Amino acid sequence: MQALGMIEVYSFSTALRVADIAAKTADVRIIAFDRNRPIRTDVPAPLVMVVKMEGAVAAVKAAVEAGVSYAKECGKYIVSHIIANPGDGVEKMAYLLDINKDKFNKKLPKSLLGLELEEKAANGAIGFIEVEGLVATIEGTDAMLKAADVRLVHTEKRLGGRLVTIIVVGTVSAVEAAVAAGVAASSVLGKIYGREVIANPHPEVTKFFDMDTPNQQ
Repeated sequence: MQALGMIEVYSFSTALRVADIAAKTADVRIIAFDRNRPIRTDVPAPLVMVVKMEGAVAAVKAAVEAGVSYAKECGKYIVSHIIANPGDGVEKMAYLLDINKDKFNKKLPKSLLGLELEEKAANGAIGFIEVEGLVATIEGTDAMLKAADVRLVHTEKRLGGRLVTIIVVGTVSAVEAAVAAGVAASSVLGKIYGREVIANPHPEVTKFFDMDTPNQQ
């Protein structure tokens, strides 16, 4: 590993957007998403996520700067850092991955150290809404799948189900319509902590999800 870059932000949806921006900015490999709980309660989202990437020093620097710029724009930036030539122990920690291995991505390992995930680009767009509460999540998911021709590829549950990210794919217009419908439906029952639509998501992001999973309702 020539260099390790890390960007710490609030919310899983923000972390995914930051990772996509970083991967599109420079030749870096997204190696993990890790998480923690914030110390304070007066924060933009009750979940801290770290995007980890590796590559040449110059590439990692450019990718981190681009990701940080977006995170600051949406008010969810915490901290970032770059380590050149990290040691073996640091490298092992850097690759630790914390994404739920539920029915949508059971093949996902706990670490990508020495491994290569198959990269699969999503045709069109990938969209997320990050919702407070399981009831609001189910209502939002139902609204998203009914509103447009999208496919559910992942649900990321955190805080015992008190924070859930719903991830769908489809054409750009379909995903935009689905996300809008999901936000409208979920916000009646719970708080929305994040919403994103990424057109032409980078394979470095989509590789973390089972893009071949059939729609689940």
